[in-house]
Amino acid sequence: MRSTFSYSRFAALLLPAAILMAGPQAPAPDEDETYQGEAPERYAMVRALEGEVHIRKGDLDETLSRGTPIAEGDVVESRGRGVLQLGDGTRVAFGGATRFTVAALFTNRKGEKQVLLRLDYGRIRVLLGGQSDARFRVDTPSGTATCFDKGGFTLEAERDKVVRLKVHSGRVTFANERDEARVTAGERLTVYSPQDGLDRVRSFNTYEGDEFDRWSDRAVIVQRGESWDRVPSEIRYYADELDSNGRWVHSDEFGWVWQPNGVAEDWRPYYQGRWAPYAGGMTWVSDEPWAYVAYHHGRWHWSLGVGWFWIPGVYYSPAWVAWNHTPGYYGWAPLGYYNTPCHWGYGSWRGGFAWNVVAVVDINLGHVHRHLHNDVTVLRRFNEGSGGTAWTGGGRDVRPPWQRSPLIVSHTEFRNPGQIQTAFRPEVHRERLVTYERHARETTGREVFRRDLRPAGPVEVRPGSPAPVPARTPFEDRGRAGAGDRATLPRERPVEPRPRMEEKRPVQAPRERPMEPRPQAEVPRERPVEPRQRAEDRRPDPAPRERPFEPRTRPEERRPESRTLPEKSAEPAQRERPTEVRPRFDREERPRFTEERRPEPAQRERPAEVRPREERRPEPAQRESRPAPKPEKPREEKKSEGPREFRR
Repeated sequence: MRSTFSYSRFAALLLPAAILMAGPQAPAPDEDETYQGEAPERYAMVRALEGEVHIRKGDLDETLSRGTPIAEGDVVESRGRGVLQLGDGTRVAFGGATRFTVAALFTNRKGEKQVLLRLDYGRIRVLLGGQSDARFRVDTPSGTATCFDKGGFTLEAERDKVVRLKVHSGRVTFANERDEARVTAGERLTVYSPQDGLDRVRSFNTYEGDEFDRWSDRAVIVQRGESWDRVPSEIRYYADELDSNGRWVHSDEFGWVWQPNGVAEDWRPYYQGRWAPYAGGMTWVSDEPWAYVAYHHGRWHWSLGVGWFWIPGVYYSPAWVAWNHTPGYYGWAPLGYYNTPCHWGYGSWRGGFAWNVVAVVDINLGHVHRHLHNDVTVLRRFNEGSGGTAWTGGGRDVRPPWQRSPLIVSHTEFRNPGQIQTAFRPEVHRERLVTYERHARETTGREVFRRDLRPAGPVEVRPGSPAPVPARTPFEDRGRAGAGDRATLPRERPVEPRPRMEEKRPVQAPRERPMEPRPQAEVPRERPVEPRQRAEDRRPDPAPRERPFEPRTRPEERRPESRTLPEKSAEPAQRERPTEVRPRFDREERPRFTEERRPEPAQRERPAEVRPREERRPEPAQRESRPAPKPEKPREEKKSEGPREFRR
């Protein structure tokens, strides 16, 4: 204890001197934070697959599966049949005994926007997508077929260089070393060699197709479902499998998110599948039908009472996971919206990060979920990683122990899993990622996108203060046009939120309820002024029987009196207004009004614009002074008993 304390004290005394000698320096931005992924159209998805199909990626030859991404330079050799899905909606169906190479996807080294396939032998069927503005080109041993317009065609190449072209829609131009011909819909062309003349253009009957033609007619059709409007437009052609394998729900925090159907209780993302050491990094390959879009685009999140759900994203990555290792184990966890591992509250994890942990020797096995560990002791080591403790500028820069950018592993290291630990070293990891970016840019024009998190100027770091770190940025900028989501995604949050999942947004009405008693407190001030008189006006409303008797006698007797009034400037409509109101006042309280109304005739000569306001209160006093007409006396004696007693 004494030696440790004295050593720490001695180190603390030397630290200020080291800081002064080093001077203020801005820390380098975290490369894991700057990594944003690659363009989604630079990779193709396997839409359908039947029979045995192999794919060769560089020196690696393996069986093609539904979750395998197709990149530029890949060679597909088929003994069955399948369909590839491109980012612009174009679909390419291939039959048995077929071999072709994906040479370029939408951009080549010259910067031209085109798709280039090299068909060695076999048959392919191409249907250009509705959003395609690229030139689709297929090279064969006897010539090149190029489609400029939106259309579809079938191209067959035999091993003896005989090529047959059928155009189903649009127009296709075929050129070889000798000639060039344009073939339109309903026509076919047969070419025997690169020097052959292109004059064998004939029409064909669409009913003459074989089994592959009928199968490809159904396989290349694009179907639009609910996912079409729920995901960004860049990946909408990859997302139609989500409709039949899950459901879309709305989150107040993330917008529209997707939940898979039929997953087990202990299931988590990147659980059922295998790892493959492709050029861009360790790539996750799964046989789940929705695996491609959900594991290579977007992020995942887990919430209590809701479960796992996928948040759509644009950019492509071999796997959006965090990598970590401890003695004897490798682990990976799905990354959340804020570029941190997802939390999980199931079983041994108990609210920790959702690590998938496997022994070192099992990382290269297929169906890796059968070899995962859920021991609490092993999982605790991954959650308690100390990270780097390098001192920079007087503050300790505690970085996470995991890596969030792709982990690049060579084929030799993957065959000998114990050597993969070399790829976790920061300097090796950084060097391999830079080398891959440079090679992809030079060979295919593919680019890795990064964010600029460097500070604008020099950062002044005071001794004893923590080193400045870049603000945590979401994995995507979702404020782009055409997203179609009605939710506004948050830019920054201190912790991962727990969204409440509902089919529709709840209407938040509790804020309006406490505001209702406030206007009611002001109502009693106005009640003694107007509402009481309105109540008196409505109270003596006559029954339906008495209404016909009053209007017949009143208008005839009171119209002559209104004409004799001196200097009347009111309009006839204003003069008749009191005649319509008088019957309501004279029925019950008429004896009270007859004695007081007539002695004040001057009050009726007020201006017409003031009179309508005073008719409500002073009018009854004027009408009381007017003598009651003789024809109405019999009715007054019948109804005057109550009022006479009130008058006394």
